[in-house]
Amino acid sequence: MQAVSGNPLIRHVEDWRAITSLNIYRSLVAFGLVALLLLGAAEQLFSLEQPDLFRVACLLYLAQCAVSLFMSMSHTPALRVQVLLACSVDVALCTTLTYASTGVSSGLGMLLITPVAAAGMLLPARLATLLAACAAIGIIGQEGWRAIQFAEVNAEFVQAGILGTIFFITSSVAHWLARRARVSEALAAERATEARDLATLNRHIIQQMEIGAVVVDGAHRVQLINDAAIRMLEVDPVEAQDDEPLAHLSPALERALVHWRERNPASSEIIRAGSHSLLPVFSTLGPEPHASVLIFLEDAMRQSEQAQQLKLVSIGRLSASIAHEIRNPLGAISHAGQLLAESQALGPDDRRMLDIIHRHSRRIDNIINSVLGLSRRSQLSRRTLALSGWLLDAIDDYLGTNEESPDFDLDEFDPQLQIEFDPDHLRQVLFNLWDNAQRYAREQDIELTIRLSGHRNRHGRFCLDVIDNGPGIDPAILDQIMEPFFTTTREGTGLGLHIAGELCEANGAQLMPVAHSAGACFRIVFAHVWPAATPAGLFVQSSLNDSDR
Repeated sequence: MQAVSGNPLIRHVEDWRAITSLNIYRSLVAFGLVALLLLGAAEQLFSLEQPDLFRVACLLYLAQCAVSLFMSMSHTPALRVQVLLACSVDVALCTTLTYASTGVSSGLGMLLITPVAAAGMLLPARLATLLAACAAIGIIGQEGWRAIQFAEVNAEFVQAGILGTIFFITSSVAHWLARRARVSEALAAERATEARDLATLNRHIIQQMEIGAVVVDGAHRVQLINDAAIRMLEVDPVEAQDDEPLAHLSPALERALVHWRERNPASSEIIRAGSHSLLPVFSTLGPEPHASVLIFLEDAMRQSEQAQQLKLVSIGRLSASIAHEIRNPLGAISHAGQLLAESQALGPDDRRMLDIIHRHSRRIDNIINSVLGLSRRSQLSRRTLALSGWLLDAIDDYLGTNEESPDFDLDEFDPQLQIEFDPDHLRQVLFNLWDNAQRYAREQDIELTIRLSGHRNRHGRFCLDVIDNGPGIDPAILDQIMEPFFTTTREGTGLGLHIAGELCEANGAQLMPVAHSAGACFRIVFAHVWPAATPAGLFVQSSLNDSDR
């Protein structure tokens, strides 16, 4: 059998209760014997042969029981010493009382069964057996001594031997039962500890869940609610206590639960809780009609966003596959057009048609490159970049590869300011923003100026604003401009800004359009920037244009 140890403190308290109960029992027995003596009924009841010895033994027994009861209540001396003392006194005085009466036939020897059983429960097996042996020897010995002292007395050795055997059996059984009780108690304590640990773990897991969880009983009183549910229901954490009526926390959820109990539908209805649209999912925790109910709360808007994301991922994969298949025949068409353009027999109308073919072939090729560019998000190679020097190099590259170069106003950044970003990704993001600014400025016949400004937002994250003096962004489409395939021009693909946003997210940053008083403003919010704090007066505006570079 596997050894199991219970809680020592609990076991210690239980043992002291047992010895106290034993001493109370002994005191009652002693008090009853003294009362019989005072009433004059002891001589007739026990046929006393030595009344004086019986009287002295009863008084000593009562006095010792009172002292033992006081010691057990004060827990002094040690528990084992008190058990040995009480049981030894019982063996000695009960044997004396038996001897002073008519021996075993008086029945007073039966008083030793209780202390022998107590010794079996509270003492080790050897000590308990020793006390049982002393009790048996005392009972048998007093019978032998009475036979020697009183010639007319017939010693009842058989009855004394049976009583001695009962002592041994009682001690063994009591010890075995006590041992089994200790093992059962230890197992129960261990299981209770495991249950408490498991309950604590479950509660901790539930509290860490992003999905709201609420458990209510049959009376619709809250038994458990996690932090996510408190946040979704927009209730005060102080009010979200156990046994709180669900109707006080969320009347809408209470109504949905009542409807669900009445109809038990396969799907739940969306409810409003403050600014959240929630989808509750109900599940009973027992077979009874009014058993506790587990309620999972999911943000309906978040579910819709996740479905939209999955849809966009599927569309992106399909688009990439289609773009890859289109590239080969498009290359053949473009090559055939180039060969056809070398012909000397083409007239003006034919060459105009070839220009249309070339222009639209280039447009389709740009669309294919944009679609395939969505897969670049997985090709990530972050590096630590000194933002000031890197921006100067990026502007040089852009000015060197574009015939129509805008003017750049660049804030002077701290040379120690560093970011963590894939340089190719950041270059593609900025070039896309600058190309868009040039295209819209060209349509409006505006001399383009692009300003790069840095600052920290209220959360302490570093932001790079790309601001132009173009026509700006219509506020009506500010929330749609980052969506894939959304464009305001006939020749646009609607993927440039979306790809730029995806590349920023892949690097832990964010790209967002910002409402601006003049022109368009796109803000890149970086996640990893060093140093963490920027001294005041860090940015000093400088002007860079084609002639300055």
